[in-house]
Amino acid sequence: MTWQDRATGALLGTFAGDALGMPWEGAPPDAIPAVLDMEPARLGAGTYTDDTEMAIALAESLVRRDGVDAEDLARAFLAAYDPRRGYGGGTTQVLSLWREGVAVTQAAQRVFDGQGSLGNGAAMRVAPVAVRFHADAGVVSAQARRSAQVTHAHPVGIDGAAAQAAAIAAALYGDDPLAAALVAARTQEVRDALGELATRTEGALEPHLLGDGGGVPSRADRSVAAAVVAGARAGSFEAAVTVAVRAGGDADTTGAMAGAIAGARFGAASIPARWLAVLEDGERGRSHVETLAVRLAERAR
Repeated sequence: MTWQDRATGALLGTFAGDALGMPWEGAPPDAIPAVLDMEPARLGAGTYTDDTEMAIALAESLVRRDGVDAEDLARAFLAAYDPRRGYGGGTTQVLSLWREGVAVTQAAQRVFDGQGSLGNGAAMRVAPVAVRFHADAGVVSAQARRSAQVTHAHPVGIDGAAAQAAAIAAALYGDDPLAAALVAARTQEVRDALGELATRTEGALEPHLLGDGGGVPSRADRSVAAAVVAGARAGSFEAAVTVAVRAGGDADTTGAMAGAIAGARFGAASIPARWLAVLEDGERGRSHVETLAVRLAERAR
Protein backbone atom coordinates (compact mmCIF):
# COMPACT_ATOMS: atom_id res chain seq x y z
CA MET A 1 0.00 0.00 0.00
CA THR A 2 1.13 3.51 -0.77
CA TRP A 3 0.61 6.42 1.59
CA GLN A 4 -1.84 7.92 -0.91
CA ASP A 5 -3.83 4.67 -1.00
CA ARG A 6 -4.16 4.70 2.78
CA ALA A 7 -5.15 8.38 2.84
CA THR A 8 -7.74 7.87 0.11
CA GLY A 9 -8.97 4.80 1.97
CA ALA A 10 -9.69 6.87 5.07
CA LEU A 11 -11.93 9.30 3.18
CA LEU A 12 -13.53 6.81 0.79
CA GLY A 13 -13.97 4.43 3.73
CA THR A 14 -15.98 7.10 5.52
CA PHE A 15 -18.18 7.49 2.43
CA ALA A 16 -18.66 3.75 1.82
CA GLY A 17 -19.43 2.93 5.45
CA ASP A 18 -21.88 5.81 5.64
CA ALA A 19 -23.72 4.79 2.46
CA LEU A 20 -23.89 1.14 3.53
CA GLY A 21 -25.22 1.97 6.96
CA MET A 22 -27.77 4.60 5.91
CA PRO A 23 -30.59 2.16 5.00
CA TRP A 24 -30.23 0.50 8.40
CA GLU A 25 -30.08 3.60 10.59
CA GLY A 26 -32.17 2.93 13.69
CA ALA A 27 -32.61 -0.77 12.94
CA PRO A 28 -31.99 -3.47 15.57
CA PRO A 29 -29.09 -5.84 14.89
CA ASP A 30 -31.29 -8.81 14.03
CA ALA A 31 -32.97 -6.87 11.20
CA ILE A 32 -29.73 -6.27 9.27
CA PRO A 33 -28.53 -8.88 6.74
CA ALA A 34 -25.25 -10.74 7.18
CA VAL A 35 -23.96 -9.62 3.77
CA LEU A 36 -24.25 -5.93 2.99
CA ASP A 37 -24.77 -4.25 -0.35
CA MET A 38 -25.74 -0.73 -1.28
CA GLU A 39 -29.48 -0.52 -0.76
CA PRO A 40 -31.79 2.26 -1.98
CA ALA A 41 -32.66 4.64 0.84
CA ARG A 42 -33.32 8.34 1.25
CA LEU A 43 -31.54 9.67 -1.89
CA GLY A 44 -30.85 6.30 -3.51
CA ALA A 45 -28.34 3.47 -3.25
CA GLY A 46 -24.77 4.57 -2.65
CA THR A 47 -25.65 8.08 -1.50
CA TYR A 48 -24.20 9.63 1.62
CA THR A 49 -25.66 11.27 4.71
CA ASP A 50 -24.62 14.31 6.71
CA ASP A 51 -21.63 12.26 7.93
CA THR A 52 -19.86 12.37 4.57
CA GLU A 53 -21.26 15.76 3.57
CA MET A 54 -19.66 17.35 6.64
CA ALA A 55 -16.42 15.41 6.13
CA ILE A 56 -16.23 16.80 2.59
CA ALA A 57 -16.79 20.34 3.89
CA LEU A 58 -14.09 19.85 6.54
CA ALA A 59 -11.65 18.53 3.93
CA GLU A 60 -12.36 21.50 1.65
CA SER A 61 -11.75 23.93 4.52
CA LEU A 62 -8.48 22.18 5.45
CA VAL A 63 -7.28 22.43 1.85
CA ARG A 64 -8.06 26.17 1.82
CA ARG A 65 -6.70 27.06 5.25
CA ASP A 66 -4.21 24.23 5.93
CA GLY A 67 -5.58 23.90 9.43
CA VAL A 68 -8.86 24.17 11.29
CA ASP A 69 -10.17 27.71 10.93
CA ALA A 70 -13.44 27.88 12.86
CA GLU A 71 -14.98 30.69 10.82
CA ASP A 72 -14.07 29.14 7.48
CA LEU A 73 -15.27 25.73 8.63
CA ALA A 74 -18.61 27.14 9.74
CA ARG A 75 -19.06 28.78 6.34
CA ALA A 76 -18.19 25.46 4.67
CA PHE A 77 -20.79 23.61 6.74
CA LEU A 78 -23.44 26.21 5.92
CA ALA A 79 -22.64 26.13 2.20
CA ALA A 80 -22.75 22.32 2.07
CA TYR A 81 -25.91 21.89 4.13
CA ASP A 82 -28.54 19.74 2.44
CA PRO A 83 -31.44 18.84 4.77
CA ARG A 84 -32.15 15.74 2.69
CA ARG A 85 -28.93 14.20 4.04
CA GLY A 86 -30.44 13.61 7.47
CA TYR A 87 -28.77 16.05 9.84
CA GLY A 88 -29.18 15.62 13.58
CA GLY A 89 -31.18 18.08 15.63
CA GLY A 90 -28.21 19.53 17.49
CA THR A 91 -26.22 20.32 14.36
CA THR A 92 -29.29 21.74 12.64
CA GLN A 93 -29.82 24.05 15.59
CA VAL A 94 -26.19 25.21 15.55
CA LEU A 95 -26.40 25.98 11.83
CA SER A 96 -29.61 27.96 12.43
CA LEU A 97 -27.95 29.97 15.19
CA TRP A 98 -25.09 30.89 12.85
CA ARG A 99 -27.58 32.08 10.25
CA GLU A 100 -29.21 34.24 12.93
CA GLY A 101 -25.88 35.91 13.61
CA VAL A 102 -24.75 34.02 16.72
CA ALA A 103 -20.95 33.83 16.83
CA VAL A 104 -19.34 30.60 15.67
CA THR A 105 -17.58 30.34 19.03
CA GLN A 106 -20.85 30.57 20.97
CA ALA A 107 -23.53 28.68 19.05
CA ALA A 108 -22.48 25.18 20.10
CA GLN A 109 -22.79 26.17 23.74
CA ARG A 110 -26.47 27.07 23.36
CA VAL A 111 -27.84 23.66 22.45
CA PHE A 112 -29.05 20.94 24.82
CA ASP A 113 -29.76 23.34 27.68
CA GLY A 114 -26.33 24.88 27.46
CA GLN A 115 -24.52 21.59 27.90
CA GLY A 116 -23.63 21.15 24.25
CA SER A 117 -23.91 17.95 22.25
CA LEU A 118 -22.24 14.72 23.40
CA GLY A 119 -23.18 13.09 20.10
CA ASN A 120 -20.88 11.65 17.46
CA GLY A 121 -21.34 14.42 14.87
CA ALA A 122 -17.79 15.72 15.23
CA ALA A 123 -16.21 12.25 15.26
CA MET A 124 -18.01 11.03 12.14
CA ARG A 125 -16.46 13.75 9.95
CA VAL A 126 -12.93 13.92 11.37
CA ALA A 127 -11.03 11.68 8.93
CA PRO A 128 -9.63 14.63 6.89
CA VAL A 129 -7.95 15.99 10.03
CA ALA A 130 -6.23 12.66 10.65
CA VAL A 131 -5.01 12.48 7.04
CA ARG A 132 -3.59 16.00 7.07
CA PHE A 133 -1.91 15.92 10.50
CA HIS A 134 -1.26 12.21 11.11
CA ALA A 135 2.50 12.68 11.62
CA ASP A 136 2.11 14.33 15.05
CA ALA A 137 -0.31 12.85 17.59
CA GLY A 138 -0.45 16.09 19.55
CA VAL A 139 -1.39 18.10 16.49
CA VAL A 140 -3.97 15.51 15.46
CA SER A 141 -5.62 15.80 18.86
CA ALA A 142 -5.52 19.61 18.92
CA GLN A 143 -6.89 19.99 15.40
CA ALA A 144 -9.58 17.34 15.93
CA ARG A 145 -10.75 19.07 19.10
CA ARG A 146 -10.76 22.44 17.38
CA SER A 147 -12.84 21.04 14.53
CA ALA A 148 -15.27 19.50 17.01
CA GLN A 149 -15.76 22.69 19.01
CA VAL A 150 -17.33 24.41 16.02
CA THR A 151 -20.51 22.35 16.58
CA HIS A 152 -19.95 20.52 19.89
CA ALA A 153 -19.40 21.99 23.35
CA HIS A 154 -19.81 18.88 25.51
CA PRO A 155 -16.48 17.30 26.55
CA VAL A 156 -17.61 13.82 25.44
CA GLY A 157 -18.53 15.01 21.96
CA ILE A 158 -15.16 16.72 21.61
CA ASP A 159 -13.20 13.83 23.10
CA GLY A 160 -14.89 11.31 20.83
CA ALA A 161 -13.64 13.25 17.80
CA ALA A 162 -10.09 13.31 19.18
CA ALA A 163 -10.12 9.57 19.90
CA GLN A 164 -11.50 8.77 16.45
CA ALA A 165 -8.89 10.98 14.76
CA ALA A 166 -6.11 9.32 16.75
CA ALA A 167 -7.35 5.89 15.69
CA ILE A 168 -7.36 6.87 12.00
CA ALA A 169 -3.92 8.47 12.25
CA ALA A 170 -2.50 5.33 13.88
CA ALA A 171 -4.06 3.17 11.16
CA LEU A 172 -2.39 5.33 8.50
CA TYR A 173 0.95 4.47 10.09
CA GLY A 174 0.13 0.78 10.54
CA ASP A 175 -0.07 1.19 14.32
CA ASP A 176 -2.82 -0.03 16.65
CA PRO A 177 -5.89 2.25 16.33
CA LEU A 178 -7.38 1.06 19.62
CA ALA A 179 -4.24 1.78 21.61
CA ALA A 180 -3.97 5.23 20.01
CA ALA A 181 -7.59 6.07 20.79
CA LEU A 182 -7.11 5.09 24.44
CA VAL A 183 -4.06 7.34 24.70
CA ALA A 184 -5.85 10.27 23.07
CA ALA A 185 -9.04 10.05 25.16
CA ARG A 186 -9.28 12.46 28.08
CA THR A 187 -12.79 11.91 29.42
CA GLN A 188 -13.64 8.97 31.62
CA GLU A 189 -16.67 8.22 29.47
CA VAL A 190 -14.66 7.69 26.29
CA ARG A 191 -11.88 5.77 28.04
CA ASP A 192 -14.37 3.50 29.81
CA ALA A 193 -16.35 2.80 26.62
CA LEU A 194 -13.20 1.90 24.69
CA GLY A 195 -11.94 -0.34 27.48
CA GLU A 196 -15.29 -2.05 27.99
CA LEU A 197 -15.81 -2.91 24.33
CA ALA A 198 -12.19 -3.98 23.91
CA THR A 199 -12.66 -6.47 26.75
CA ARG A 200 -16.12 -7.57 25.60
CA THR A 201 -14.89 -8.42 22.08
CA GLU A 202 -11.66 -10.19 23.02
CA GLY A 203 -13.14 -13.60 22.25
CA ALA A 204 -15.05 -12.68 19.12
CA LEU A 205 -15.88 -9.55 17.16
CA GLU A 206 -19.65 -9.95 16.90
CA PRO A 207 -22.16 -7.19 16.01
CA HIS A 208 -24.33 -7.62 19.10
CA LEU A 209 -21.31 -7.09 21.35
CA LEU A 210 -20.75 -3.55 20.03
CA GLY A 211 -24.16 -2.14 20.92
CA ASP A 212 -26.52 -1.77 23.83
CA GLY A 213 -29.28 -4.26 23.06
CA GLY A 214 -31.06 -2.25 20.38
CA GLY A 215 -27.87 -1.20 18.67
CA VAL A 216 -25.12 1.41 18.94
CA PRO A 217 -26.33 4.74 20.38
CA SER A 218 -25.33 8.07 18.86
CA ARG A 219 -23.40 9.14 21.98
CA ALA A 220 -19.81 9.84 21.01
CA ASP A 221 -18.31 7.62 23.69
CA ARG A 222 -20.33 4.52 22.77
CA SER A 223 -20.34 4.89 19.00
CA VAL A 224 -16.67 5.85 18.71
CA ALA A 225 -15.72 2.87 20.87
CA ALA A 226 -17.76 0.53 18.65
CA ALA A 227 -16.22 1.94 15.48
CA VAL A 228 -12.66 1.87 16.81
CA VAL A 229 -12.94 -1.74 17.98
CA ALA A 230 -14.49 -2.81 14.66
CA GLY A 231 -11.97 -0.88 12.60
CA ALA A 232 -8.99 -2.01 14.64
CA ARG A 233 -9.80 -5.71 15.07
CA ALA A 234 -11.52 -6.82 11.87
CA GLY A 235 -9.39 -8.64 9.33
CA SER A 236 -10.53 -6.70 6.26
CA PHE A 237 -12.31 -3.52 5.23
CA GLU A 238 -15.48 -5.40 4.42
CA ALA A 239 -15.46 -7.23 7.74
CA ALA A 240 -14.92 -4.01 9.72
CA VAL A 241 -17.75 -2.09 8.08
CA THR A 242 -20.08 -5.08 8.07
CA VAL A 243 -19.75 -5.73 11.80
CA ALA A 244 -20.11 -2.00 12.57
CA VAL A 245 -23.27 -1.58 10.49
CA ARG A 246 -24.76 -4.89 11.68
CA ALA A 247 -24.43 -3.68 15.27
CA GLY A 248 -27.51 -1.58 14.47
CA GLY A 249 -28.65 1.68 15.96
CA ASP A 250 -26.71 4.61 14.51
CA ALA A 251 -25.54 2.31 11.73
CA ASP A 252 -24.54 4.91 9.14
CA THR A 253 -22.27 6.79 11.53
CA THR A 254 -20.72 3.71 13.12
CA GLY A 255 -20.16 2.38 9.61
CA ALA A 256 -18.59 5.66 8.47
CA MET A 257 -16.19 5.80 11.42
CA ALA A 258 -15.21 2.14 11.20
CA GLY A 259 -14.78 2.61 7.45
CA ALA A 260 -12.38 5.50 7.97
CA ILE A 261 -10.17 3.41 10.28
CA ALA A 262 -10.32 0.28 8.13
CA GLY A 263 -9.74 2.31 4.96
CA ALA A 264 -6.60 3.76 6.53
CA ARG A 265 -5.48 0.29 7.63
CA PHE A 266 -6.10 -1.59 4.42
CA GLY A 267 -6.11 1.15 1.77
CA ALA A 268 -8.67 2.28 -0.78
CA ALA A 269 -7.97 -0.77 -2.92
CA SER A 270 -9.41 -2.95 -0.15
CA ILE A 271 -12.89 -1.44 -0.45
CA PRO A 272 -15.02 -3.97 -2.36
CA ALA A 273 -15.50 -3.01 -5.98
CA ARG A 274 -19.23 -3.80 -5.78
CA TRP A 275 -19.54 -1.06 -3.14
CA LEU A 276 -17.32 1.52 -4.84
CA ALA A 277 -19.15 1.14 -8.14
CA VAL A 278 -22.43 2.31 -6.59
CA LEU A 279 -21.15 5.35 -4.66
CA GLU A 280 -22.68 8.55 -5.92
CA ASP A 281 -20.39 10.68 -8.04
CA GLY A 282 -20.52 14.13 -9.55
CA GLU A 283 -19.56 17.55 -8.28
CA ARG A 284 -19.37 16.48 -4.62
CA GLY A 285 -19.29 12.72 -4.99
CA ARG A 286 -16.70 9.96 -5.16
CA SER A 287 -14.28 11.69 -7.57
CA HIS A 288 -14.29 14.85 -5.48
CA VAL A 289 -13.60 12.86 -2.30
CA GLU A 290 -10.67 11.12 -3.99
CA THR A 291 -9.26 14.46 -5.14
CA LEU A 292 -9.54 15.93 -1.64
CA ALA A 293 -7.76 12.89 -0.20
CA VAL A 294 -4.88 13.31 -2.66
CA ARG A 295 -4.52 17.01 -1.88
CA LEU A 296 -4.53 16.42 1.88
CA ALA A 297 -2.07 13.54 1.50
CA GLU A 298 0.29 15.71 -0.51
CA ARG A 299 0.26 18.42 2.16
CA ALA A 300 0.77 15.85 4.90
CA ARG A 301 3.89 14.48 3.19
